[in-house]
Amino acid sequence: MNKITRTIKLKFVNLNRCKAQMFEQMTEENTRIANKLLSWPIKERRQMTTAKIMSELKSALVNQVIRHTTSPTGRQTKQYKVLPVEVNNQNWKLSQKGSTYSISFPTLKGEKRIPIEVASPHWQPVLDGLLRGTIQGGSFKLIKHRNKWYAYLSITEDVPEVETEKRLGCDRGQNNLAVVAPQQGFGKFFKGHSVKHRRRYFQQRRQQLQEAKKFRALKKWNKKERRWMDAINHTISCRIVRFAESHNADVVIEDLEGCRNTMKQSKKSRSDSGESRHNWSYYSLEQKLNYKLALKGLKLIKRPAPYTSKSCSTCGVIGKRNRQDFNCPNGHYHNSDLNASRNLSQWDGFCCQLDLQRDASVMDSSGLTDGVFGTPPNSMNTVKQEEYIQLSLFDWARYENPTLSA
Repeated sequence: MNKITRTIKLKFVNLNRCKAQMFEQMTEENTRIANKLLSWPIKERRQMTTAKIMSELKSALVNQVIRHTTSPTGRQTKQYKVLPVEVNNQNWKLSQKGSTYSISFPTLKGEKRIPIEVASPHWQPVLDGLLRGTIQGGSFKLIKHRNKWYAYLSITEDVPEVETEKRLGCDRGQNNLAVVAPQQGFGKFFKGHSVKHRRRYFQQRRQQLQEAKKFRALKKWNKKERRWMDAINHTISCRIVRFAESHNADVVIEDLEGCRNTMKQSKKSRSDSGESRHNWSYYSLEQKLNYKLALKGLKLIKRPAPYTSKSCSTCGVIGKRNRQDFNCPNGHYHNSDLNASRNLSQWDGFCCQLDLQRDASVMDSSGLTDGVFGTPPNSMNTVKQEEYIQLSLFDWARYENPTLSA
């Protein structure tokens, strides 16, 4: 069983003006105490107790502020603009009366029980699990968003592990936001042309707001673009997870960490919001895939990116890629993104010399400086061709532990 922790968003229902003002006062008082504690040395903060702090907040809430300011995150903070009120798992209680759920916790006027709204049907089993005790609840925070109050509740649930039979490769890009495919068979394409078009529209409108010096509207516009792209990544990740469930397979992706610094891009493409890799939200899609697969008992596996798009998924020979076309010297043709996803689904690692025109064999190289991973293990065979080198595949665990090949 794997323990999965996530945060659910619960909206308070029919919150009157009196309670909304009380939440505002609690947040202001919480922020004031936190900033006062930050002005003291860390040694004094660690020795601080709720009895030494005069506040209208209950001691359970003040104690959470002390814990927060002494945590690694709090020690790096100089001052808070707003610090939401946090209630630990021992000081709140979830109850149900009829079809209405409510949560009770300490406030300025004693303990209050406030009804909450189930925003989506898929949260219903989560709340039922909290009542039955099969799902463990953590702390929650009171957060105001667009003049409405929410409870951001942390939960931990046990998810059984699934024994997978195969793997799916997922290649991320900009022309195709994602292409997921098994080793053999059909794959799924998620086109990115409409995303590019809308990115350029957001860029054009952003320039107009900057020239007009409407900075408040500009800030709202940037948030709107982030929400829109976040919704697209949620949709794509859900469909990929359903595809992985139907195949009973884990998902393998490229490790693209630091790709913005290593991938070359012209100034013209960099200035175009639709083509710029700095606007490419590949990590957001990776995060959503990770936790959604974990909820289904599946895994997200990261593999090095070199040669996933340049190697033929049929014979393993390095070929030539021209935009969406991949041509192999042995006569195989593939869609370049589909070819990369199939490589990821069947190969656990790639290793070859970058200078493929050199006659020296990879196995005979010593002190290799221009290789992807250095000298490959002895179990890897190379076959020298006229203009390319054919690579055999090897197990990634053997690469990490070369002694296994002996």
